[in-house]
Amino acid sequence: SQSNHYRTVCGSQDNGTSIKHRDTWIEFNGGDGMEALVHPLNEDWMIGSWQYGSRNYTRNGGQTRTGTGNPDRGSGNAAWEAPFLQNPLDQMQVIHMSDSIFVGNRFGRDWSFRTSPGIGVLGDAAIAETDSNVMVVSRNNLIRLTTDGGATWSDIRSNLPSYYFTDIAIDPRNANTIMVTFNRYQEDDRKIFISYDQGGTWENITYNLGDMPIWCGVIDHLDASNIYLGAEIGVYTKPMNGTSWSLYNPE
Repeated sequence: SQSNHYRTVCGSQDNGTSIKHRDTWIEFNGGDGMEALVHPLNEDWMIGSWQYGSRNYTRNGGQTRTGTGNPDRGSGNAAWEAPFLQNPLDQMQVIHMSDSIFVGNRFGRDWSFRTSPGIGVLGDAAIAETDSNVMVVSRNNLIRLTTDGGATWSDIRSNLPSYYFTDIAIDPRNANTIMVTFNRYQEDDRKIFISYDQGGTWENITYNLGDMPIWCGVIDHLDASNIYLGAEIGVYTKPMNGTSWSLYNPE
């Protein structure tokens, strides 16, 4: 929660979706817990997910739950862990992704079709915090960019390896900067790439990371000069302009 740092909602496979209040946890949703969101201005408004893009919302901190009625829920048209985003410039709008993209106004109640990137069931996605018309989506080794809210899409794979993507991050202060990660177990020095021109060209920033998959990445929202990675055996960080990764959680 942006308004209360004691409030957290999170999904975990086989263990549903859980909501942390200051001194206790509430088990909010069953099944396999997936993507979850807290409304930026109201800590009691949350949405949790389970398999194939099914979503429930609460308006009272998890005491009750109601289905959002989003399109394609549980239909197989959405990924096992279907991407789910919040519009950073519209606090009442969320974005559900299957093989198409739908927007839900009233924090996930009024749904409408937005666009289809044309690459099948989407696996990962990111939206620019400075311009919500900029979105990047991926499926397996395919990646697409829109800068006009989905009216048009372009292929931005450029010089990237043809591996499967595991995550996409956009610099919270600069919509031109995009980072992607890959889950290579093999000895391979091509696991994290960054672009400063919206995918026109990519720079390999794997550097000294070992032979392990990289599962997720984020560019710091408070200090955009730092990058963090969730890897197979720990969390790693480096300055944006640095050339060496260090273990963030050494103890």
